[in-house]
Amino acid sequence: MRSDWTPEAEARLKTVYPQMVDCPLPTIHSKIEFFGKTYTTTDLSNEIGNENPTFKGHQRTVVWQHLTHEETQKFGLTNPPYSYEVMAFTMCGHTSTHCDSISHVVPEDGARPIDQTPINWHMTPGIWLDFRNKESNTYITKAEIEAQMDKEGLSIKPSSVFLFCSGQYKKYDSPFGYIKDYPGIDEEASHWLADSGVIAIGADAFSIDSYYEVSTRMVQPAHIMCRERGILNIESLRNIDLIPKREFFFVGLPLKIKNGCGSPIRAVAITEND
Repeated sequence: MRSDWTPEAEARLKTVYPQMVDCPLPTIHSKIEFFGKTYTTTDLSNEIGNENPTFKGHQRTVVWQHLTHEETQKFGLTNPPYSYEVMAFTMCGHTSTHCDSISHVVPEDGARPIDQTPINWHMTPGIWLDFRNKESNTYITKAEIEAQMDKEGLSIKPSSVFLFCSGQYKKYDSPFGYIKDYPGIDEEASHWLADSGVIAIGADAFSIDSYYEVSTRMVQPAHIMCRERGILNIESLRNIDLIPKREFFFVGLPLKIKNGCGSPIRAVAITEND
């Protein structure tokens, strides 16, 4: 599989294609203009690749080069000088940064799959809180959430997303370290968030539940709340702590997988510049 892109390699390409437009380098933060206003976007997504951490019971991600530029010409799919390459992949719907559908946690017939979730649930106002000081395998409580919201002057808007940062995303390149030892929302806090108007909860860890729940109790009360209340669950985000403001607009669109129980998303936070 090719992995030869660098800024220097792209510069060399411009000697072959001198009319190639200048493409900015990818960054965590980008500026955009929309309806006459300027905003900052923050990339909240992990990459999808062969090295992705894999939860037990989930299919691992496999990405390969299905056709090279040389092969498309060799097999008569194009006539020189034109050619193209094709990448292929197989993966679990809960790979990398992703959103669970309601059907993911509801065993009864009739639960909504990911392709039937309203699009405005994936494009919604949100707030984020900082729990990087929480110890591994512990619980984030309602009182702790309320205290931090009061300190930051935050409120929860109807049909909004609630994100919390534990700093776990910094272990993403260490697959076995990433999938363990993180804090999560406790049962009371999860129901309080739903009562307050949240329609999605997201974390920069493998689960919105504490790893203790995932590994030892294996009950996951925050997931059960999502089942009982019909709430979306977003996992394996990154850079939540780098969102410039505590209030933002969230975009995390899933693939429209028919009857899918989850999908990778390209998640971004959008904040209005002063």
